[in-house]
Amino acid sequence: MADLERSGYSEFDRLLVLVRRTREVLDVLIGQGELPAGGADYLAGATLPHLEHVEAGFRGWLRASEAGLAELQYLVLQAAELRLGPPRSPAERRAATAESAVESAIPGRSRAPIRRADAWTLLGLAHTRLVLAFMPRLPEEQVRYPAGRRTYADIAVPRGPAELMDRIEELERQLWRVATGRRPRPLDPAFRRTYGFFDAADRLAGRAFGRLS
Repeated sequence: MADLERSGYSEFDRLLVLVRRTREVLDVLIGQGELPAGGADYLAGATLPHLEHVEAGFRGWLRASEAGLAELQYLVLQAAELRLGPPRSPAERRAATAESAVESAIPGRSRAPIRRADAWTLLGLAHTRLVLAFMPRLPEEQVRYPAGRRTYADIAVPRGPAELMDRIEELERQLWRVATGRRPRPLDPAFRRTYGFFDAADRLAGRAFGRLS
């Protein structure tokens, strides 16, 4: 994998390396039908944790004023903890009681305080939003996806918080599938959007930092 020029800021450098190397891993998968050596570990150990930070940034950024009631309800229900209803059977009630007892017996155990999103998770979210807006505008001659249309113009920019969250989660799902050995179909729209995200992010990095490839 090619060495990258340095921006002078370690976090920006890490982000530039991450999008470039993720795109290169996906290139090998498309070209050879399998991930390169260490590719699955890189996706699981670097790319997916970054997307988790982006998701954390989204939760810290979202305000009630950003969406209507129905959209906010949808977003709130995406939290796994909130999708779990109360115990519905004697067995579930016993399990809940036992779990509560175990947690309360742990020394120093307390509910984690609510914290503001840190600057770098918000930076990750801002970068993600910028890439998603840039992707359909990427010139056709710079699109590297080898199957189907040589353009991302048909990939719509998320129109609101719910669509933005869906796209972030789609990136996570697709990369988990790849990292766990599932070979994508070249014409799968979800995989094409995922590859396109890292393709556009890499091209955008070149424009922003003068590193054209």
